[in-house]
Amino acid sequence: MRVADQMYFFHSVSPAILDFSLILLYLLANILPIVFLRQYIAFLRMLCYNNKKGGIAVQILKKERQIANSVISASRKHFSGHARTHIHEFFEIEYIISGSGTCLVDGRAYPMEPGALFLLTPANTHTVRDADAEMINVMFQCGYGFPDPALPMLCAPPSSLFLLEEADRPLMLSLLTELLRVHTDNISYAHTLLACAMQKLAYYPHAEERKPLPYIQRAFLYITEHFRSGITLEDTAAHLGLSSTYFSELFVQQTGMNFKAYLDSIRFSHAQNLLSFTDIPVCTVHAYAGFGDYANFSRRFKRLVGITPSAYRKRSKNRQTV
Repeated sequence: MRVADQMYFFHSVSPAILDFSLILLYLLANILPIVFLRQYIAFLRMLCYNNKKGGIAVQILKKERQIANSVISASRKHFSGHARTHIHEFFEIEYIISGSGTCLVDGRAYPMEPGALFLLTPANTHTVRDADAEMINVMFQCGYGFPDPALPMLCAPPSSLFLLEEADRPLMLSLLTELLRVHTDNISYAHTLLACAMQKLAYYPHAEERKPLPYIQRAFLYITEHFRSGITLEDTAAHLGLSSTYFSELFVQQTGMNFKAYLDSIRFSHAQNLLSFTDIPVCTVHAYAGFGDYANFSRRFKRLVGITPSAYRKRSKNRQTV
């Protein structure tokens, strides 16, 4: 199966089967060559939970081909029908050239129409309904080679949807079409084109001006891309090449909150989205949102929100059926 096909491969699995798979992985570690273990681990990471009654399945989309450390993947395609609710570990742009449909980001519905550009982050849940549209899709991660002008828009996008005026659409289409042409051969040029697109979006009326220091911009990006793992202040400081003490002081100075509080805000917000807009079992949501164990997550969630994760799921579903 090609990687591009794997990205849309769904597998229904229960927690018990997943546990068995992990045990099997442990047993195979002493038998199989490392290349087969890597393939098996990659398969495990693609597993998702699917409601037996036909509810929404959530898929974690992995990096297509070499989307790692700033490498870009881009394609022009026609999409029709529906897409399952999914989350991914990279940033994504979807620019609608023609057609129509509905794009749901974190449960909020946006119209797909010519000139609509969707900017999606690793913290978003995303799905498409009733679509019949021609689009350009760009997927990328941010590393040290990424141009600074693009960082503010990626750190804290003011919106998931930007509806370009007709006069601006030819330029955006030209930038993304050129990116399609060069992204496999000239990464530096592709980055520049992407940065130009980000700067264009920054001038739209609802794009609030937010210009934290470059170090903090890169910290936001690192947290957004890695909040599901056990990242720490020390990890992030090392990624930036700063001492932990200096980075901690800088972070508080620029954001008004400490690193742990900011990380928790990202994780709890994502957990609430998963509880509201997906059918991932409540007992496993904590893992998708970056929390270590369910008991601790449930206790802290109730303290923050006022109700348990199960009650929050039930309340959200009731509101959606009203």
